[in-house]
Amino acid sequence: MSDTPRDSTRATQPPAVRQLISLGGGSARGSIDRGPERRVVLSGLVGSAAFLAAAAAARLTGFGGGTWMSLHLALAGGAGLAIATLLPHFTVSLAGARPASWRVRVTGLVLVASGAAVVTLAYPLGWQVAAVFGAGAYLAGLLVSAAVAFIPARAGLGRRFGVVEAAYGLALVNGAIAVSLAILRLSGVATVDGAWIEIKPAHAWLNLVGFLSLVVAATLIHLYPTVVGSRIRSRPALLGLLGGVGLGAPLTAVGYITGSAPVAQAGALSVAGGAVALLVVAAGAWSRRGRWTTDLAWHRLTIGHLSAAIAWFVIGTAVLALGVVRHGADPVGWSLAPAIGPIVIGWALQALVGAWSHLLPAVGPGDAGRHAAQRRTLGRWAAPRLVAWNAGTLMVVGGAWWPGWLDRAGLGLVGATLLVSLALLAWALVANDRRAAAGPLG
Repeated sequence: MSDTPRDSTRATQPPAVRQLISLGGGSARGSIDRGPERRVVLSGLVGSAAFLAAAAAARLTGFGGGTWMSLHLALAGGAGLAIATLLPHFTVSLAGARPASWRVRVTGLVLVASGAAVVTLAYPLGWQVAAVFGAGAYLAGLLVSAAVAFIPARAGLGRRFGVVEAAYGLALVNGAIAVSLAILRLSGVATVDGAWIEIKPAHAWLNLVGFLSLVVAATLIHLYPTVVGSRIRSRPALLGLLGGVGLGAPLTAVGYITGSAPVAQAGALSVAGGAVALLVVAAGAWSRRGRWTTDLAWHRLTIGHLSAAIAWFVIGTAVLALGVVRHGADPVGWSLAPAIGPIVIGWALQALVGAWSHLLPAVGPGDAGRHAAQRRTLGRWAAPRLVAWNAGTLMVVGGAWWPGWLDRAGLGLVGATLLVSLALLAWALVANDRRAAAGPLG
């Protein structure tokens, strides 16, 4: 890229990290063709964006009723497919290893995407058998993603970033357990004697916090310093993040399943502490950030989205922890509503938009000139989009406590902003170089 931070951090980063930033070129072995891997990453990001578009459309039109369909399209589909796409890519790139076969990679993505789509459509229609098969396909996709993430990385010659790999591994375990609980529910096993009442909060904590949030947080350990132009450094806070979020979420789940308030509360407080640890890591990277001289709107967008996402993660985990402290392990006191604003919208989805906005110019089609045009397109209206997204998130948070028009207005504002981001993503992919370069910079 043409951007060079003032402190020349890219030139001084380890080879594996420079490889992660460029998503191309040679590796420690000097003979790896990363073209197929780039195309897999691009396809996965486009598919993830399509799920988010469907989620926004479902929520804005009321299709599917309630928030269940839009949430599962966004989280299981959009975020889940992004995880299956990027997690193996990051582990292999950080290790300086040869990626897995693109055919195996695509198989994992197809299983995750098809599984999420089938479950989301079949369950509201009462098609239990189809929903079970869909959830099984999704679980199989997670297992394939784990295999292509960790097996090739063992042969890499670069630095392994053990904390990140451990976080990814633990997140996949949490996700597999969460999906397995859902399969029990869909197959009718978890409805015996009302067992799902206790299992539902455990499923949510494992899926939303132990899986999705942990993957996003672990990714930001190396992605956030890259975006702000800093160095990736090992810090004690990384262990706090891994232990707090990765182990706190399953501990909270165990507390709900066993009805133990102290266990659930200890787990929830651990998660909140892990979020603070991520904030410490991000603050350290921010203090050593570079000074960008080109593509300022694009940098403003990516840095702004990721920074705001981290802040919302701290707020969201605090809200969740306070709820568990107040109600203990009583499932009657559990509600996902307070977490939708800060955790789902402010944290997970906002981080996803920031990540794809940063990665597309690296894996997208074309040469350096085309990539520069993509950065200009993705950076359009950066400040208004950032303000609208986070103002909408704040309105959704307020609407959870004061039901009424505020929640609906916030969702509408975020949904409209998301659709603009998706439109710019599509334009960046298909626009002619000359026309894209001629557009406003935002």
